[in-house]
Amino acid sequence: MPALIELHECTSSADRKQFIHFAWEIYKDDPYWVPPLISERVAFYDKKKNPFFEHSDAAMFMAKRDNKVVGTIVAIWNNRHNEFHQEKIGFFGGFECINDQAVANALFDRAHDWVKARGASALRGPTTLSFNDEVGLLVD
Repeated sequence: MPALIELHECTSSADRKQFIHFAWEIYKDDPYWVPPLISERVAFYDKKKNPFFEHSDAAMFMAKRDNKVVGTIVAIWNNRHNEFHQEKIGFFGGFECINDQAVANALFDRAHDWVKARGASALRGPTTLSFNDEVGLLVD
């Protein structure tokens, strides 16, 4: 039986760096992956540096098993989008996960709960952090 999945909100700079570096674990053998600049990702998720956080919010979550990161997701509340479109939609991005449905379910449940607590009627994505940033996913 696999160890329990622990969900952890990334609130410190060390947490955010661990979150960012997890993608290298997932894509280490993919010759088509072009890794982002780490310094750019650090600044991107920094609530004091990214202007997105002047009007909206997001929370980064890591899933761990036996103290090892096994997945990540960002739950996003974009006030500008919801005001303009007259919606109450939450978004997700930054989703990376080992091949384990239980881990994926735990991450999406946590993102859903985070946006629902802010009044969201649905969770949409992937987008990181807004439609002005990365949108979509690589399928093949």
